[in-house]
Amino acid sequence: MKTRKIHLASLFALILLIPALLHAQGAIRQPLFRVDVPFAFVVGGVHLPAGHYHVYHPGDPYLIVIEKDDGRARAMAYVHPSTTEAGASSTKLVFNKYGDQYFLSQVWTEPDQQVHQCFRCPAEQSLMAQAGKREFVVLAAKR
Repeated sequence: MKTRKIHLASLFALILLIPALLHAQGAIRQPLFRVDVPFAFVVGGVHLPAGHYHVYHPGDPYLIVIEKDDGRARAMAYVHPSTTEAGASSTKLVFNKYGDQYFLSQVWTEPDQQVHQCFRCPAEQSLMAQAGKREFVVLAAKR
């Protein structure tokens, strides 16, 4: 009896989750911008190769999706959106660089005047503690 209740609760949760996932997948179809990234980088712990990328904001203010234009690589980053005093003056990606490793740090979106600060993955936190020094690399977006 108890396991049946657990199975029913799990099934109910899954039924509620499917429409949300389908809605998010539909929203992903509209890219915010495109960007050419000339180096391999890490987003949310996922390693992505250099290439042409589409950046999506699937309706959830705490999520950014970055997908290679051939669809072979994709990562999602949890972000903390904020508005700067001057607003986001241009659409761009900002990376933290430690040696030869790049980590996505911020996504600036001019239309909604938001700066989306990416949460650091454990690998970046470890490099940050070891190296201490980081460089910033900024890539302008394409429309």
